[in-house]
Amino acid sequence: MNCNTQVIDDYDKGETVCPSCGMVTTDHITDTGPDWKALDSEDKIKKVRVGAPRTLALHDYGLTTDIGPQKASEKGLNKASVDRMRIWQNRIRTSSLEERGLANVLNKITIFSSELNLPKPVSETASHIYRTAAKMRVAKSKSIAGMAAASVYLACRKHGTGRTLNEVAKASGLERGAVGRYYRLIINEVEKNYVPHQPVQNYISKLVNKGNFEQKIGIVAQKLSKEINDSKLHSGKSPQGLAGAFVYISSVMNGYHIPQREIAEYAEVTEVTIRNRCREILQHYSIKQKLKTIN
Repeated sequence: MNCNTQVIDDYDKGETVCPSCGMVTTDHITDTGPDWKALDSEDKIKKVRVGAPRTLALHDYGLTTDIGPQKASEKGLNKASVDRMRIWQNRIRTSSLEERGLANVLNKITIFSSELNLPKPVSETASHIYRTAAKMRVAKSKSIAGMAAASVYLACRKHGTGRTLNEVAKASGLERGAVGRYYRLIINEVEKNYVPHQPVQNYISKLVNKGNFEQKIGIVAQKLSKEINDSKLHSGKSPQGLAGAFVYISSVMNGYHIPQREIAEYAEVTEVTIRNRCREILQHYSIKQKLKTIN
C-alpha cells in the first residue's frame, strides 16, 4: 500500500479496504458476530448464549451460572427438586467464610450505590477499593456497613460525583463521624494518597438546583468562585461551606433576601459556617458591582 492510510474492515463484504485508494488488502476476514440472527430485542435475549459481563460488584465476578426461575414442568423436573438445587447452588457460591463476608459487603455497596443513584463505574470502583482493603487485611474485623460506605464515598470523590459525606452516611444509616473514620482508615492504609474534593463550582450548581434558586444567583456565584480561587481561602475549608457563602453573597448582590439559615440547610453545613466563610471572603477581597443606568 502506497498511501499509508489506516485500513478499515468491511464485515458485510468480508474485506479489509484502504479508505483512501480503495485497495483491498484482505478479502477473507473472520466474522466475530453471532452465528444466529434475531428479529427483535426479545428474540436476541432468547438466542444469546453468553452470560453477563464480568463485574467487580459480585464476589465471584458474576461468572457463576445461576439456576433460573423457569417452570419445572417445562424441563420435566419436580418443582421441589429445582428449588432444592437452587438453594444448594446459592450455598455453594459462598462456601467459605471469606466469600460470604465479601459477598455481604459488595451487596451493601450495591445497595448504597442504588440509594445514592450512582452510575455503575462508581459502584465498580467502590467494589475495587474494598477488595484491595480486604486483600491487605485492612477490612478485617471492621464494620461491614462502615467499610462499604467509606468505599462508596471514596469512589465518589475519585470520579468527581457530587455526593457529600452526609449523603453517604444518610444512605448507609450511619453517623457522619463513623463513615469519616473508616474513610480515613482506607486513605491511610490502602490509598495513601489524598483524594481532593470536587471544585467549589460543582457544589454551587448542586446547591442552586437543590434550593431551586434563581439561575442568575448561580451564575454570579460561579463567577465569584472562579475569580476568588485562592488556595489559602480553600485550604482546610469545607467546599460546601464555601459554596454556601458564594451563593449567599450572590443572592444579596442580585437583590434576593435568602436567609443564611436556609442556604446552610441546603448546603448541609451550619449557619455559623456560612457566616464565617462570608466574613473571610469580604475581609480579603473587594467585590464591586457595576449598575446599568436606565434611560
